[in-house]
Amino acid sequence: MTAVNDLRNDVGDDVVQDEERLVLGTMTGTSIDGLDAALISVHGRGLAARVALVAHEAFSFPAPLANALRAAAEQIPMTSGAFATLQRDFGVFHAECLQRFVAGRTVHLAALHGQTVYHAPPVSWQLLQAAPVVAALRCAVVCDLRQADLAAGGQGAPITPLADWMLFRAERDRAIVNLGGFCNATVLPAACAVTDVRGCDVCACNQVLDAVARTVLHCPFDANGKSARRGTVNGAIAAELRAILETQRSARRSLGTGDEAIAWVAAHRATVAADDLAASAVSAVGTIIGVAVRQEGMTTDGEILLAGGGARHPVLAETIAAASGLRTRLLNEAGVPLEAREAMEIAVLGALAADGIPISLAAATGRGQPAAADGVWIYPAGVADTLRVRTQC
Repeated sequence: MTAVNDLRNDVGDDVVQDEERLVLGTMTGTSIDGLDAALISVHGRGLAARVALVAHEAFSFPAPLANALRAAAEQIPMTSGAFATLQRDFGVFHAECLQRFVAGRTVHLAALHGQTVYHAPPVSWQLLQAAPVVAALRCAVVCDLRQADLAAGGQGAPITPLADWMLFRAERDRAIVNLGGFCNATVLPAACAVTDVRGCDVCACNQVLDAVARTVLHCPFDANGKSARRGTVNGAIAAELRAILETQRSARRSLGTGDEAIAWVAAHRATVAADDLAASAVSAVGTIIGVAVRQEGMTTDGEILLAGGGARHPVLAETIAAASGLRTRLLNEAGVPLEAREAMEIAVLGALAADGIPISLAAATGRGQPAAADGVWIYPAGVADTLRVRTQC
């Protein structure tokens, strides 16, 4: 944490200015259903910057692109030509969507997450060809944001805790709980400094719940948790899944390829009623997440802010609240739309990387002192000097 502290102390009058930068961020999650984009306004630089959401939008993937990305993420063998084509097509899709999204605004920087098709530290691949976005937007682009952390011995995830601190720190304890394919949590003690932030991956979340939906409900997800609400928890199989997820939680490592826990679904799909399987999965997932947050030392007047697609699952939210014993509400109530949070935070991390701030925290990823600036940078021809990138060790 020393490096972050040093950088924070270095943010002085020569760096903190009141000029405005428009920074674009994008995110595609493990659900592989679409591209989320957020445009933020950044005043000042470094950890003292002030950030506001300007606009956000979601773009659905065409079926052929979604199918190809899912095949890559599921480790289905592909030729090098097929991978090269997919990477280009994905970049072109970004470029076309983002050009419409910015609607003629002058964007200073675009930070692109890419699609995670493999994650097993120290190896991780966020697939994307960024050059089409540079050509379309004529701005600097940063991508491949996890690699510097991995090179420094970190897990490459979670990378959002620093952005959570920028956006959501408050006068009470807060846990930002992202209910994505895998659940991750950022704990922000009341009025905390950067050095007090904690973050970790918890367990498989929507990977399990959506596998139940696809397998036995024959739909992409359990809309509004209706099936789980109708079902009855099967104690034996719920305990079996809790044991799997508890092993993930207690390891306190980055979760990814091979951690989806969908073998549990396959083992019970034929013998347990669909609604009961959904209810049992939600019970196990929500309980492990709620207990995990409670064990992070949250005070009784603290709160959980739920983010990610799973936040729209009311039964899951209720289970987390009951297991944690904490006030639990949607992130929207803290001023950031659920749908915008991850893309907005990628934009925040892009702006910090441009200012020379290491974007991952040792307390969250386990990284050592970074030896490389974060991200792979691509600039439009002739304008590389317009973005000042500060590298500090």
